[in-house]
Amino acid sequence: MSVSAKISNIARGSLHDGPGIRTVVYFKGCGLRCRWCHNPETFSQKREILFSPTKCIFCGACSAVCPEHHTAGENAVTFLRDGCTACGRCADVCPTLALSLCGEDMDMDTVFAAIEKDRTYYTASHGGVTFSGGECLLQAEAVADIACRCRTLGISTAVETALFVPWENIEQVLPYIDLFYADLKIANSEKHRQYTGQDNALILENLRCLSLAHSNIIVRIPIIPGVNDTADDLEGFARILRSLGPGIRQVELLKYNILGASKYDAIGKTWVRFSDTIQSDEEMHALCITLEARCGLPCIC
Repeated sequence: MSVSAKISNIARGSLHDGPGIRTVVYFKGCGLRCRWCHNPETFSQKREILFSPTKCIFCGACSAVCPEHHTAGENAVTFLRDGCTACGRCADVCPTLALSLCGEDMDMDTVFAAIEKDRTYYTASHGGVTFSGGECLLQAEAVADIACRCRTLGISTAVETALFVPWENIEQVLPYIDLFYADLKIANSEKHRQYTGQDNALILENLRCLSLAHSNIIVRIPIIPGVNDTADDLEGFARILRSLGPGIRQVELLKYNILGASKYDAIGKTWVRFSDTIQSDEEMHALCITLEARCGLPCIC
């Protein structure tokens, strides 16, 4: 029997989650609650209904199948989340996809069939498949299952992870992953807890172990205005990076992402805005130069 996992989305044709053209498999569930996260629909492993009011045409189809949680008038619609079991009936009848179900139990046969569709593009572009989330390594058995199949067919594999998982989960996928993107969010442990809900002790220990066990790791640091972009923050990152093993190939600084607000609305959560704008290329380049000089590793943005 094929292994199954909670999947929030399978995105084909991605150009931003590894080399070449890639298919990105988004696993649902994460042990962190980063206040700047732009994928809040992947926090929980539970099925959830996403609601985008701007797509609604007030047809009343949702209230017809589920009057307990939906009311629709001529120019108004209400979705009552309390008590919703995310059965998906409302999403099934919504003609404009204003309502959608996030979080399917998918077997890896189905996921792999979706991945195989673009093998020609992977070959032509030196692309492949990327496992992301949420935290894909919370469902390590499923990642290992499908990554092993990809390895058999010569499809390149990458993982995007925050490493807030047991080391055993990482060990389970190690033989089948060509590239790890490992997040490093905040250097100070207590500050890390303040902004993500957890300290960084497990993350740093896993990163140190991974940097000794794997030879192709890119550390990604999301730069959040007012949170981790000071000189002290950069020195903290540099100190950690200098302590790691030889597997760290590169450091990548990521601009603050302001595109997550609509997702928070759709999932019924409150978005925390840290800035009205993203950093300029010049600002990011200056941070790269500073960090590279302090940690001794190639740094890009």
